[in-house]
Amino acid sequence: MLYHEQSEDYRPLFWMNGQPIYVNTLLIILHVLAFIGVAIAMSFLGPGVLEFIDLSSTDVLYYGQVWRLFSYVVFPPSIWFIFAMGFLFFVGREVEQYIGRRTYLKLYLALIFIPSILLSLAGLISPQEHLGGTESVFGVFIAFATLYPGMTLNIWFTNLTAKGWAWGLLGIYSLIDVAYHQWSSLLVLWICAAVGYLGMRVIGAGRGATWFTDWLEERRAQKLIRQRNLRVLEDRKVEESVDAVLEKISKHGVGSLNASERAVLERTRADLIKRDKH
Repeated sequence: MLYHEQSEDYRPLFWMNGQPIYVNTLLIILHVLAFIGVAIAMSFLGPGVLEFIDLSSTDVLYYGQVWRLFSYVVFPPSIWFIFAMGFLFFVGREVEQYIGRRTYLKLYLALIFIPSILLSLAGLISPQEHLGGTESVFGVFIAFATLYPGMTLNIWFTNLTAKGWAWGLLGIYSLIDVAYHQWSSLLVLWICAAVGYLGMRVIGAGRGATWFTDWLEERRAQKLIRQRNLRVLEDRKVEESVDAVLEKISKHGVGSLNASERAVLERTRADLIKRDKH
């Protein structure tokens, strides 16, 4: 644990050979098993295996292949898988310690299903395809950077704050997707970044969702001030009108009052009666 207090819900899902298995640990185990399974399947069946698990909006929308909404996060065989899992182990552990196992699991599921559902819906306009869990792991890193924005990280012999790395990696990955016209990957990348950031804000990292409640409170306070100022002005105008009416009565008598002046006098009398009752 780095700086924040540990969540009361941070505890193992179960124990295996005396070792605690947390949600993040289980996710890494599942990724590893899926990676091994895909690699073995490809050795027997060929690269076509990847076409059976990737996120294809056409297959989801028109053929009901709903497993693609989550199977797409399986990493295809690549050396980068090691770095992705090491990244997930470090940042995921810290995020889970802060928000607890149930909330962390919900966050990770949101990083899987929100992009896949939105990408599938985008397929109504243009067919979309995507494969790989890099973006979901990046979303966990965004959650970590939201939690520890000022923490210095040494990655590839470069020292930057977590916030700096988050923006830098987001920019680099976006440029790569743009260069290769990988619009589906670009969309998933930014959705995962938004889910990771907003998810932690709502949960309570940093100022949490208080920016919204603070804004509402400020608007409410400004409204009350305006209403109070209007009442003060109205009371001042009424007082001036009453003073003018009373002065006219003292000089020329009640009979000299016109209809509007009599209405002012009547309203003032009614207000005094109400105040006496309260």
